[in-house]
Amino acid sequence: MKYADFSQFIRPEVQGCPDYMIERAVRDSAVDFCTRTDVYVAEPEFVTIVQNVNEYDLSIDEGSELNHILDIFNNTTKLKPVSYSVLLGALGNESTTGTPQYYAQRDNTQFYLAPIPSASGSYRVLYSLKPSSTSTSIPDTIGKEYREAISHGALFRLQMMAGQPFGNLSLAATNRDLFEKSIGRTIRQVKYGFSGGSLTAKSREFI
Repeated sequence: MKYADFSQFIRPEVQGCPDYMIERAVRDSAVDFCTRTDVYVAEPEFVTIVQNVNEYDLSIDEGSELNHILDIFNNTTKLKPVSYSVLLGALGNESTTGTPQYYAQRDNTQFYLAPIPSASGSYRVLYSLKPSSTSTSIPDTIGKEYREAISHGALFRLQMMAGQPFGNLSLAATNRDLFEKSIGRTIRQVKYGFSGGSLTAKSREFI
């Protein structure tokens, strides 16, 4: 769903707002929403683990970024998430090898394992994504299900702008409250399960 598709729901509340400002506000709202809720879950990725290598990249679609690694499995064994500093401690002198027990996410594409793998294998990685700062769309599953929430997030950002003819602090506060309530509700849905089925998105590109 393109960010421009949200304009029909937003424009009546911000008359005179340029298209580019609406699309930017929608993108910022979508990024914020996905970052805080973990609602956009990619298809599980099987990563080939190589002996004596502990740094790995994920295959992130263009126009999106890694948000959070949710779980990493070695067969049925779930690895424990730790901070990067803790993981460095688990590596000892950086030559400690064995079956990885810990992982750490350090940036928007990579994760690290400790101990350093002593054997090759295939690990299953579950992770959530968020749109990048240059994306122009989000998956239909997210855009359609959460159109209202993302629209509220875009509206409060636009209505907060001082000196603009569409600025309105009172309406901005209302829309911000609605946006925050939607985030809280979605976090609970993600944590305890969706009533309407899975929102795991198929692999595709943000463009």
